[in-house]
Amino acid sequence: MRLRQFGGPALALYGLSMTFAAFDWGMSLEPHWFSSIYGVLIIAGQVLAAMAFAIIALAWLSQQPPLAQLMTDQHFNDLGNFLLGVTLFWMYIAFSQYLIIWSGNLPEEVVWYLARLEGGWGWVALFLLLFHFALPFAVLLSARIKQRAERLTLMAGLLLVAELVHLYWLVEPAFHPGDFTLHWLHLVTLVAMGGLWLAAFVWRIRQRPLLPLHDNAVQELTFAERSQPGGA
Repeated sequence: MRLRQFGGPALALYGLSMTFAAFDWGMSLEPHWFSSIYGVLIIAGQVLAAMAFAIIALAWLSQQPPLAQLMTDQHFNDLGNFLLGVTLFWMYIAFSQYLIIWSGNLPEEVVWYLARLEGGWGWVALFLLLFHFALPFAVLLSARIKQRAERLTLMAGLLLVAELVHLYWLVEPAFHPGDFTLHWLHLVTLVAMGGLWLAAFVWRIRQRPLLPLHDNAVQELTFAERSQPGGA
C-alpha cells in the first residue's frame, strides 16, 4: 500500500529529473543543438531496457521454485505485449524528433543528424532501424514467440543490446562526427560498470522473497503441493 501511494508522485519525479539529466549529460555535449523530445527519448530507452532486462531475469528465475510453479505461457505473452508496446513508443518518439527536425530543415538542427548519418555512423543508424525496431516489431507480433520464454528472452536480449548501441550512437558522434570509433575502454567500462550493477542486483534479489508474502494464490499453491503424495 505504501508503494502504491508513492508510485504516482515518484513516476512524475522520475520523468522530470531524468529529463534534466538527459539535457545535462547528453544534449549539452552539443550546446548549439536542442530538442524538446530528447529527454523523452532517453526515458523511453530506459523503460525499454528495464522491460527487456526484467523479462530476461524472470525467464531465468522461472526455471526455479517458487516461480516455476506459477509462471505460465500467458504471463510471458503479456510481458511480450508490454515489450512490443514500449518498442513502438520508443520508435514513435525517435521518429517524431527526426520528422520535426527534417521538416524544419534548420542548419543548427540538421547538423546533429548529419553527424550521426555520415560515414560509419550511418551503418549504426541502419542497425538501430533494423534491430531496435523493425525486427522486434515483426517478431513480437507473433503470439507463439511471445509465449515461449526462451524465444522472448532472445528478443529481449537483442533489444537490450540495441539500446546500448543507441546510447553510444547518441553520445559518441559529438566527439567524432562522421567518423565511427570504438575504443577498447568503451567495452571495458561497459563490462565493469554492468558487472558491478549485476552483482548488486543478484545480491539484493537473494535477500528478498520472489513472491508477495501472505498472498492467497501463493498460499493455495503451496498447500496444494504439500497435499500431493511425497510433498513436504
